Amino acid sequence: MIEQKILNITKIIPSYWPIGSFIHHNPLSGFEQQKFKDGLKNAKEVFDCKVYMPSDYYVDLYNEDKVNKEIFDKNLLKLLEKSNLQDYFKEAKVFLLEVSPNWKYHRSFEKTSTKVLNEELFSYLKDNFIYTNYDILLKSLIKSMTLYEINDAIFDTNLSALIQKDIIEYTSRYLDEEQTTLTMHQRELGMFTAFKYYENFKHDGTSLQYIQEILSTFCIENEEDYLLTHLLKLSGWSGFIKYRSSNKDYYFQQLNPSSIEDFLAIRLHYEMHYMQNSKINSFDKFNDYYNNNKAFTILKLLKYKLELDNIYADRLENFSNYDDILNSFIEGKVKLDTLQLQSAHEVIGGFKENCIEYHKFIEFLKEEEGYLWLKTIEDGHIDTYIDKILEPKIVSTSKPLASAVFCIDVRSEVMRRFIEKNENYNTYGMAGFLGIPIAFVEFDKGHEQFLCPGIVKAKNIIFELPEENHDEYTKQKGSLKIFKKVLSDLKNNPYSPFIMVEAVGWLFGIKLFGKTFFPNKMKKLFARFKPKHPRTIYTIDQLSQEDIQKYAKKLHLNLIKTVCYKEGNLSLSEENVLKVWKHIIFKEKLEVNISDELLEKLTYEHNITNDDYEFQKNKLTLVGFPLIEQIDHIQRILKTMGLTKDFPKFVLMISHNSISDNNPFESALDCGACGGNASLPNIRAFVMMINKQDVKDGLKERGINIPDDTTFIPAIHNTTTDSIDFIDTHTIKHEDKNDFEIIVNDFKIASVNAREERLQVLPYTSTQDDMFTKSMDWSETRPEWGLAGNTMAYVGNRQYTKGINLNNKMFLQSYDHTQDNENVDLLTRLYDGPLVVGEWINMEHYFSTVDNKIFGAGSKVYHNVVSKVGVFSGNYSDLKIGLASQSVLLEGKAYHEPIRLIVFLEAPLQYGLKAVENSKLGGHVIMNEWIRLVVIDTEAKKVYLLDDGEMEVIREL
Repeated sequence: MIEQKILNITKIIPSYWPIGSFIHHNPLSGFEQQKFKDGLKNAKEVFDCKVYMPSDYYVDLYNEDKVNKEIFDKNLLKLLEKSNLQDYFKEAKVFLLEVSPNWKYHRSFEKTSTKVLNEELFSYLKDNFIYTNYDILLKSLIKSMTLYEINDAIFDTNLSALIQKDIIEYTSRYLDEEQTTLTMHQRELGMFTAFKYYENFKHDGTSLQYIQEILSTFCIENEEDYLLTHLLKLSGWSGFIKYRSSNKDYYFQQLNPSSIEDFLAIRLHYEMHYMQNSKINSFDKFNDYYNNNKAFTILKLLKYKLELDNIYADRLENFSNYDDILNSFIEGKVKLDTLQLQSAHEVIGGFKENCIEYHKFIEFLKEEEGYLWLKTIEDGHIDTYIDKILEPKIVSTSKPLASAVFCIDVRSEVMRRFIEKNENYNTYGMAGFLGIPIAFVEFDKGHEQFLCPGIVKAKNIIFELPEENHDEYTKQKGSLKIFKKVLSDLKNNPYSPFIMVEAVGWLFGIKLFGKTFFPNKMKKLFARFKPKHPRTIYTIDQLSQEDIQKYAKKLHLNLIKTVCYKEGNLSLSEENVLKVWKHIIFKEKLEVNISDELLEKLTYEHNITNDDYEFQKNKLTLVGFPLIEQIDHIQRILKTMGLTKDFPKFVLMISHNSISDNNPFESALDCGACGGNASLPNIRAFVMMINKQDVKDGLKERGINIPDDTTFIPAIHNTTTDSIDFIDTHTIKHEDKNDFEIIVNDFKIASVNAREERLQVLPYTSTQDDMFTKSMDWSETRPEWGLAGNTMAYVGNRQYTKGINLNNKMFLQSYDHTQDNENVDLLTRLYDGPLVVGEWINMEHYFSTVDNKIFGAGSKVYHNVVSKVGVFSGNYSDLKIGLASQSVLLEGKAYHEPIRLIVFLEAPLQYGLKAVENSKLGGHVIMNEWIRLVVIDTEAKKVYLLDDGEMEVIREL
């Protein structure tokens, strides 16, 4: 069935979240059910991508003493022993260190032309060369090609550009999220149905039926592979549509439905449309053409894929004996391969077997070297950081003035280190959403933000409500909205551009030049016009049944009053509005003079019905949390951290965000545990819950006694500037204000020290003022390094990592295994949450570094925001799915170190293994070694490493 084939290939396509809530993800998540090494090998075939860094990158690290040479030797010997090649350890090492990084040099014809050809090796390579079997060669050449690309290759047409452009234009217009002024009509009908109107063609069936018809017309032999090929041509758009179609709660998906089936139908339609007059418009016709023109077809395909040397390409254009050209090309290629191996052998030397076995030996090393280098670097980090973690530490016995809970984000590490240098403080780490997934509706906003990891579904809704008079705020906000609306209307009116430039163009000029040349002054100027946000509170408590009924009814009553006035020119009293509502909802006798036409509008156009009343009541049951859930959440978080006694006077709950101007990727720098948003709402919700007396009483009954004089305070850490602002300080008791001022000053000192350390690695940044300027300069492509450099995670007691300079490389998750139960529920939640998110972050950085063209986003300089969902490169392109080059590269070289996430778990071994067994999301990721797990079992006095599916002891304590 075609549905199953599409389902199979969709699993391979990585989901792409809209850029406003950018979520780091593993672009090879579809391969995580395979062992890491096997998954990369298969992904390389599917995506035609790089999966390891080039060999010269690793060799440079080796020569700079950044690779542990003893570990390299050990891993190389172990690899050779598996294939009974240990006698050639020396030769293998020479190849990896000297030959491989210069492999192209050894292929140079000028460098090898003086050598005598080894005829035995030449004959072997020619006999086993894929190029000598035309039919096998053809399959390899067209493996990832569409029919229109084959036509382009053979007949020098330009169908690819035309088809891709049409697909992108329609897709970006259909998926637009209110960026454009003139929106596409009839999008509510669905992506494929709207497309039929857009292209003005008739088809009575579904998109699936249309796909099957076109595949049959094209005579596709392997339909699943061909459909995958189509999706990979625009994998970014495919990934975004996959995300939308699998997320039924996504507002714009509800508004304008889309699906992978629709997208494939559209792609195939354009292919069929442009191919209808082509000589080869089905694979049956292509096979006939190929059988009559084998050499010519293969030569043209080789040229199209840039595999045909210029000398042969020129002959192809001017010569008719294509068999001679192809044979000459094959002869030359095999000769170069032979001479390349001979040249390498002169450097390696010592290989006693025949030349055929020598060739197999080289192919074996080329196949294994990427993983060998990767594992060696990781093993070196494991060895180094185990020593650092196990170093004896001085543990303070004095009670701190405050405990600070940070997000586990690697950018928190430097702040925590500097704060802890003052013995007044200790710190903890928890994922920014604090295990409290919420759908948050910000004050003065009409939409929800899902503040939780992409793998978690938020069920509880929290509204932010003003706690004080906000008339002035509303007035200023309204004025700004009117001003922006006027400018928007002027800008998008086709008759007004010239008038607009004359009238208000100078306003944009001030901002353009000011933001570029005087960003600090411009920030201060515009801050004067920004409305002051009123103090707010959250609806953290569940509504009573009485309140639910009241609010659901009030929603309908307000709507009835508005509709009657605006659409019926009828002004009703509150009493009469209530009578109309009761008539519609409960069929009570109508005692109000209102037309049947207006009643029908209220019922059918505005959905004032009994069903909607029940729906609204049901939705209102999701507002806030029942008291028992609040206590459960707080207890779990405190027990996970190990903060269950000896509470200090203040517990500082510190969220984080990143602030920079003109940065489409800003959400990629926010909290990954909060769906690419700031984590302040989660933190404030937690604080409001835990400061409630009934929550404290409930915790006390469970053995967690929070003193009356302990106050929890929320704060936010701006990772661009390393400044920390405390929120809701009005809750601090008068007698505690002096102590809190000490905290504020100490944190300012820590921020200064953190900035000073961080500016050392931030390019083109000489002073701390430069860091603030970067956050406001809209020409800045790298406001901060973000999570670049993340390579490790630590799960355990802070005492083992305290004081270590981790260079913002490690996620720091607090975990106290003594607080866990026999089923290790706390650790299992960490495996299913923070560790999975950490792996997604790590893998996105890995692949964006290794192959930024395929898995990254290229340079920010060329980016244009499209449809408010992502970025193009230039005028139009695929949707860029990964990180911009400025996030992972520095002057063309890797700044991020692309290795797997190494997780150090401080807990008994059985806890770590039980959590793997329990984990639904993280278990296979760990067992298949997309994460490398190290268990530090201080009770057994052993350190274990999961390697090749087995836990082995790597250190005795």
